[in-house]
Amino acid sequence: MADFLESEAEESELESEEDEQRTQRKKPKRKAVESDDEEEEEDDEERLREELKDLIDDAPIEESGSDGEDSDASEAPKKRKKSDDELDDRLEDEDYDLIEENLGVKVARNKFKRLRRLEDDDSDAEGADDPDLEREVIAEKLFVGGSDEEEENRSERSAVVHRDVEYDDENEEFESDADDFIVDDEDRPITQRKKRRKQIFTEPSLQEGQDIFGVDFDYEEFKDFGSEGEDEEGWTTEEEEDDDENRRRTKKGKTKRPTKKLYEIYEPSELKRSHFTDLDNEIRKVDVPERMQLREVPITPVLEGSKELEEEAEWIYKQAFLKPPVSKTDPQEARERSRRGSSTIVKIRQALDFMRNQTLEVPFIAFYRKEYVQPELNINDLWKVYKYDAKWCLLKQRKENLIKLFENMREHQLDKIMVNPDAPIPENVRLIKDEDIDRLRHVQTPEELRDVHTHFLLYYSLDLPDMQKVQRVKERKKDLEEKKKFAREEAEKNGEDPEEAAAAVEAVELTEEEPTDVKYAVRSGPYEMCRKSGIEPLVKKFGLTPEQFAENVRDNYQRHEVEQLPISPLEAAAEHVGEQATAEEVVRRAVYMCAVQMAREPLLRTTLRDALRERATLSVRPTLKGMKEIDENHPCYSMKYMKKKPVRDLMGDQYLKLKMAVEDRLLEMSISEQIEGSTTPNYLEELKQLYQKDEFAATVQAWNELRAEAVTIALNKLVLPELRRELHSVLLQESKDYVLKCCRRRLFDWLKVAPYESRISDEEEEEWDASNGFKILSIAYTPDRQHSAFACVVGKDGEVVDHLRLPHLLHRRNAWDPMERQNKQADMTALRRFIQSHKPHVIVIGGESREALNVKADVAECVQQLVDDEQFPRIPIDIADNHFSKIYSNSNRGRNDFREYPEILRQAVCQARLLQDPLMEISQLCGPDEEILCLRYHPLQDQLAKEDLLEGIELEFVNRVNEVGVDVNEAILIGRGTELLQFVCGLGPRKAAALIKLFKQTNQKLENRTQLVTVCHMGPKVFINCSGFIKIDTNSLGDSTEAYIEVLDGSRVHPETYEWARKMAVDALEYEDEDANPAGALEEILEAPERLKDLDLDAFAEELERQGFGNKSITLYDIRAELNSRYKDLRVPYRPPTPEELFDILTKESPDTFYVGKMVLATVVGITHRKPQREMLDQANPVRNDETGLWECPFCHKNDFPELSEVWNHFDAGACPGQATGVRIRLDNGLSGYIHIKNLSDRHVTDPTERVRVGQTVHCRLLKIDVERFSVDCSSKSSDLLDKNHEWRPQKDPYYDQEAEDKDLRKEKEAKQTKERLQYIKRVIVHPAFHNISFAEAEKLMENMAQGEVIVRPSSKGSDHLTVTWKVTDGIYQHIDVREEGKENAFSLGRSLWIQELEFEDLDEIIARYVTPMAGHARDLITFKYYRALGGLRDKAEEILKEEKAKNPNKIHYVISAAKNYPGRFLLSYLPSSRCRHEYISVTADGYKFRLRMFDSLGALLKWFKEHFREPPPAAAAATQRTPGGRTPHVPPSSLYHTPAAHTPAFHTPAAHTPAAAYLTTPYTPSAQTPYMTPFATTPRQPDFLTPAAPRHKPASTYAEPSHWQKAAQDWVRHQSVRDTPSTPRSSDGFSTPRQPSRTPRVDARSTPRHDTSARATPRHDGHSSGRSSRASHAHSHSVRSTPQTNTSPRSMSLGDATPLYDEN
Repeated sequence: MADFLESEAEESELESEEDEQRTQRKKPKRKAVESDDEEEEEDDEERLREELKDLIDDAPIEESGSDGEDSDASEAPKKRKKSDDELDDRLEDEDYDLIEENLGVKVARNKFKRLRRLEDDDSDAEGADDPDLEREVIAEKLFVGGSDEEEENRSERSAVVHRDVEYDDENEEFESDADDFIVDDEDRPITQRKKRRKQIFTEPSLQEGQDIFGVDFDYEEFKDFGSEGEDEEGWTTEEEEDDDENRRRTKKGKTKRPTKKLYEIYEPSELKRSHFTDLDNEIRKVDVPERMQLREVPITPVLEGSKELEEEAEWIYKQAFLKPPVSKTDPQEARERSRRGSSTIVKIRQALDFMRNQTLEVPFIAFYRKEYVQPELNINDLWKVYKYDAKWCLLKQRKENLIKLFENMREHQLDKIMVNPDAPIPENVRLIKDEDIDRLRHVQTPEELRDVHTHFLLYYSLDLPDMQKVQRVKERKKDLEEKKKFAREEAEKNGEDPEEAAAAVEAVELTEEEPTDVKYAVRSGPYEMCRKSGIEPLVKKFGLTPEQFAENVRDNYQRHEVEQLPISPLEAAAEHVGEQATAEEVVRRAVYMCAVQMAREPLLRTTLRDALRERATLSVRPTLKGMKEIDENHPCYSMKYMKKKPVRDLMGDQYLKLKMAVEDRLLEMSISEQIEGSTTPNYLEELKQLYQKDEFAATVQAWNELRAEAVTIALNKLVLPELRRELHSVLLQESKDYVLKCCRRRLFDWLKVAPYESRISDEEEEEWDASNGFKILSIAYTPDRQHSAFACVVGKDGEVVDHLRLPHLLHRRNAWDPMERQNKQADMTALRRFIQSHKPHVIVIGGESREALNVKADVAECVQQLVDDEQFPRIPIDIADNHFSKIYSNSNRGRNDFREYPEILRQAVCQARLLQDPLMEISQLCGPDEEILCLRYHPLQDQLAKEDLLEGIELEFVNRVNEVGVDVNEAILIGRGTELLQFVCGLGPRKAAALIKLFKQTNQKLENRTQLVTVCHMGPKVFINCSGFIKIDTNSLGDSTEAYIEVLDGSRVHPETYEWARKMAVDALEYEDEDANPAGALEEILEAPERLKDLDLDAFAEELERQGFGNKSITLYDIRAELNSRYKDLRVPYRPPTPEELFDILTKESPDTFYVGKMVLATVVGITHRKPQREMLDQANPVRNDETGLWECPFCHKNDFPELSEVWNHFDAGACPGQATGVRIRLDNGLSGYIHIKNLSDRHVTDPTERVRVGQTVHCRLLKIDVERFSVDCSSKSSDLLDKNHEWRPQKDPYYDQEAEDKDLRKEKEAKQTKERLQYIKRVIVHPAFHNISFAEAEKLMENMAQGEVIVRPSSKGSDHLTVTWKVTDGIYQHIDVREEGKENAFSLGRSLWIQELEFEDLDEIIARYVTPMAGHARDLITFKYYRALGGLRDKAEEILKEEKAKNPNKIHYVISAAKNYPGRFLLSYLPSSRCRHEYISVTADGYKFRLRMFDSLGALLKWFKEHFREPPPAAAAATQRTPGGRTPHVPPSSLYHTPAAHTPAFHTPAAHTPAAAYLTTPYTPSAQTPYMTPFATTPRQPDFLTPAAPRHKPASTYAEPSHWQKAAQDWVRHQSVRDTPSTPRSSDGFSTPRQPSRTPRVDARSTPRHDTSARATPRHDGHSSGRSSRASHAHSHSVRSTPQTNTSPRSMSLGDATPLYDEN
């Protein structure tokens, strides 16, 4: 394109030279050459037409070789490049800018305003035509959805092509510079004569652009485009006539060029979307209402004399109006069902006759045949009849096909029998009887029909292939006979031999190939295998046929007695026993065959289906995911647990909600397996009794068992599972139907509102007169202040008069920023002037958020100023829902209507238009894009099928549009409302589009309804349906037409009753027959309609009925009502939203989503106070705090006043805010809330800041909703939030299974506790025995460790607990719980460690003082000679004792074993006499505990035991404490030990372990920082180092400073050196701990004593010390363990200097 566009145009003087040069150049095929003769002139006209089609062409022009050369031999023109830049020949923005610069006007930048020629050329030059480009051009014309104005202009411009084209030679010099703008290859301007064009644009810029960028497009040229067998207009010539005559275009007698077919250019889906397929064209032409043609089941007339309509009416009455649904979806429908009587059948029959025989649509019947359907049927009932008519036709067709199949099979059976009539009928053959066909004829539902078909396949599926083959042979013979008969008749007419002709036909038929046989599926199931084995005769011996059993079940009593065989089942099966089956197997197969036959019996299935739908119950349980996600805000919260809820009690959309939760794997839903019987709880047991023989003989009982088994298999395995699936689908469909009905009801609420009527009563000024339409000022905004708000004024017919940008509308007037206040004031001034200049009748504000209230207040202030200053009337101001306007502004239709408007401005325009006419504006989304589905009708609308929702929406539009009527002339004039025409009765999208296109192209108006036939060529059926709903404004036509104006065309009176209306007018005016002028009478009666009240319409109706017109009483009353007010709007008048509706609009909530009791999240925004009054201040009594000496304010509780006078000054200065009364909050939806101080907490609160702070998010429940103040009262008390009494939560279902929920909650709580025990927090503790591992890992690690080893690990009880695990013996480990206190953080070690009531300073002390002694005592027991590794099992102990007793009866034997179930305890088993006894020995740090006594040595224990074993043990000692689990330690009454978890994943840190020989004898030696231990072989037993008492509460210490405990350590070493006990080797490979002896101790402030030194002046001794001393005399020397104690043991476990206080070597 750049080759043709230059920066400046050439001078006009060059035009003549250019013309002269161009006459000498021959244009190849696509360019004409100017010449003086007629042929050249024809080529010139051809060139001009082509340039009109493609004024700017990228294809360059090349000169041919010579004038005499043939065009085919000439050099082909250059081809267009196939790059992306060259492919599109649309003007770019730079080209538009250049054109505007040269022309000085704005050019509409519309794309594809010209049409490329779509002809296939034989020459190479045709290769330059780009098919993709041609596709884009036509797509722009056909499928791009533009505004109605563009379509109107396009259709008007299309007429220009067919009109005469004139050229103005005289005004050539005044041509626009655009002529010089187009140049040839040599950059010289190409001049051409200016063509006179009809001015079709009102704006000069648009007209200029239309003149520049190509011709207009005519849809008619594409109507037959590409159709086969039709000639297209090709290249034409123009014959010049006289100057005063117009030039006419004629066809040129040259070969037509082949054209591309429309189907070769576009995808079928695009053609289907825009209704350009062959089917669409057929629908346009056929004289049948479009919606009837589009129905899946076509409308078919009923033959005369047939009773089908009566049968169908009765069937529809039973199925649609009498039969209740399975669930209670709509209570209103149940009430209507009870009111309808049998008279409804007659009305249904009449409605069916109108639909099927007279092809009348539902709206026509509802409006013009009221006498035949009312009051039983309203318009929605008629739509239901229309819907069920399709179901009836489909069911009838299927029944007829199945009946034909039955008859063919019966005929086939008869043919087989007649082959050998004397032979008996085989037992495995079931003959089709008349009863079978009669049963098929009486089928009422598709389910019953399916049952009959499956029953047929069970018995006759194997005969189907043969039957079909025989049937085809018969059909071929029949066809051959007909052909031979026809050939004979023709031969006789021609004088030929008839037999020869017949023989010739037969010979031709024999040469034809027979059709291939149809292959059927081979049935190889279990039933067929049993059937082939030949045991069907045995099945018949069960006593009842399936039909007889089904009748018993239907009647619920034994209508047919069971026939009993005198032999047993095995004897009966003996004759069927073969090589591969025993008698038992034969019986089992017979039972299965009997069950299958019963399961396929149609009557039994029907009876069970009815019973299941009547008695089935539904149970619901949540999954693990559902238990977490279904909270009280979930729609299934009230149904989370349900137990046996009858399906008949399901309401509304409950089942659909449950189904969605099941699909999300939140719930598990099931229909009960067991059905309740009529007299017993089990329906199955009742059915078994109907198949029993009431005798007690063994043979009868054996057969009864088989019959019961067959019934069980038939019901539980075959029938009921399928019926349950069927019931699920029925419940789902009913729930979806309810949702669809709610969607339609929601749309009805939007469409039923009438256009706004002005409420301004000031009639003095013409400016405020709203008779010719009123103006609406609409304001739309977005909460985001970065986007500007917009106001617009919309006038009559939805035309946008003006708009205003308000960027600072949402700013506050009293803002702290001066610039913000100034901008706000500027917007208010501009808005006030905008209102003053346009004088709107109403102002509407989009309800986007609560800020709409502030905007309304600002606008009201502007209006008030105009009322005061300019004497304006008080303009109403309303807030409207902006839901639809937001959808429209983002839709394709909205963008096409207002391409240059921003989204917010489009919202404002839509809001105003919605107020003018909701029906027309909402219908704008009813286009091929189906954007009407974007509206939110119901929360569950997405669960509906798209087609079902569209159908429901369409029906609602059809009802409302036909109630209001459509003015075709107005719709075409304003370009809006054309979408309404598709909903008119009889029309549809295709017929309506054709009607509108016709009037647009012919530029005509619809002046009377008769023109629908004469001009639009509408058929009689469509005309009758639609004529009454197309209204014509006869007043607007006036004198603009010469045609007869029928005033009744502007009313709802149908043309078929015009004569009655005229008759009524004449009678009302009491004219004589000879003086009567019906037309004048009508005009006169319209001016004085009150004269119609005197007419006796009932007598008139009787006369009409006598004359054969039928009952027309209601029609006559409707005609009188129309003459009183023609096309009176029956919609509900507009009213401003109520406070409740305004609350929902601004908060975007609904009663289902925002209700009292709902738990919400809120943000604290402030604290409210109650300012004290003067009387309260006078009576105030400030309080003085005796401890601080400060005074406290009694109101605000400020307590930092040093003097009483300052409290009074605090009062006088007004600084006291008063007593706190509550908390101000803000909800997520913008509502403000308030929590009273009494509802803040269950405990008494005086200062709310103790509980909440500003900005904090809190949970609360709604206690009260004030819709007028847009505020809520809430409660944040824990009791209200938990709501254990269910006072606030949504009410649960009556069948809610609370017991199951409580059980699951208990399980969840236990699982949570178990999980908490499994979990532990990794700790930062430096100690050789500490590992961050779990219970299981600790036991696994200890498997290879020595007895008595210790592992310290985190506890599952929390971060303030540790667990000490030590090895009792192989496979037995004890876990001790350690509580920490004085922790610096969650990861460090506590300053004090507690085991029950025992306090320890660090881990070394626990190991040395607590664990190591127990390990030593346990080792003494393990090494005892009578110890056995029995795991504490009494049975094994008893076996050993009895064996020993047998060997030595005179001795009392005993054994000791470690108890695995109670770690830390040992089982002492002994046999004093014949019965063994078992008692436990507990190992403690102080010794052994046996029979509530303490022993410091094993010898003392055994000695006392041998002396007192005959004494009965104390009750407490004898009681065996049992805890579950094999690894659970013994838990004494004070819960000393901690029960470990089963498994806890942990980070395992391997560490070296000290062997038991050295580690167990390690004394406790504290250092300054690190709790490391120094190993020693033995512990000295000196009286100066007695073992301290185990319980220690604030123990005293002799040493008060660190040097003292260093001295104690040295004394300890000195005492050890004088002992003869060998020491533990200290070699590198010996027993050692990871301590380095070269380090020096480091003392810091944390090693100071925790208690006063005076309190610890004496060594710690208690009553247990004597026990220790006595034990020392009896025990071995290596078993004594004593540890010096100091008061400065380190409390921090951080890594420090670990050097011991002495040299171990």
